[in-house]
Amino acid sequence: MTLFLHNYWTKIKEGDEKSFELLFKALFNELCNYAIQYTADRFLAEEIVQDVFIKIWQNCEEITPTKSIKSYIFQAVHNACINSIIQKKNKKNIHNVFLSDESWEIIQESAQIDSFLLERLEAQDTEQIIKQIIRTLPTGCGEIFILSRFENRSNQEIAEQLNVSISTVRTQIYRALDKISEGLLKIS
Repeated sequence: MTLFLHNYWTKIKEGDEKSFELLFKALFNELCNYAIQYTADRFLAEEIVQDVFIKIWQNCEEITPTKSIKSYIFQAVHNACINSIIQKKNKKNIHNVFLSDESWEIIQESAQIDSFLLERLEAQDTEQIIKQIIRTLPTGCGEIFILSRFENRSNQEIAEQLNVSISTVRTQIYRALDKISEGLLKIS
């Protein structure tokens, strides 16, 4: 199957939509079952897998997997699941810390508060929590995570800049996401 997927990938990089569709169909159920292990939600798992495939299609010309395309896609789904869990926990935790929905409705009606105020407060609070967790990461791990997530550097660029392997970059990003997830779970 690996050679089969490699042939699809070669054609996809050339813009072949039919090969992309075949790749999607070949991996979709397996990826959804994998994502469900993290999300425990079939609908969310399918959404994550679809989003990953959309991003792959949009960026296929720049993507050069170091292993197999299947491994690359599974890693992308894994990362998307972790990010989804972090976002979900943040949203839930922050809602519980702030006022109830009824209280917010009363405040909004009486003070005519901007409807995006809560979202901005949530985002600022979450950002502060994540920054605090990042400061506790080991130096190399934190530096790699910041370069990846905040400076939008590719794994290849980070590896070259820090003179480490791409595998090391991926491992450190995974560890950072894991620590952030743990840290956010402790707050809840």
